Amino acid sequence: CQALAWIGHFPPGSLYGQLCQLLALTIGDRDPVATAGLLQESLSVTTRHQLLAIVHARARWVTRVAPAGG
Repeated sequence: CQALAWIGHFPPGSLYGQLCQLLALTIGDRDPVATAGLLQESLSVTTRHQLLAIVHARARWVTRVAPAGG
């Protein structure tokens, strides 16, 4: 829990996802709602990073294709 709290404000995607999965494994059946939330969070961070990568790639493509002087 402390590791997740330390990096929670600006998490690197892979580390954050792995910490959420590990924390979900430790909670297990004791709190099924928290476990489901942590697993969902571990998947959503991957989706967010993929979406940001796509948006960044398209923005680079648009600036490369746009005519100079505009």
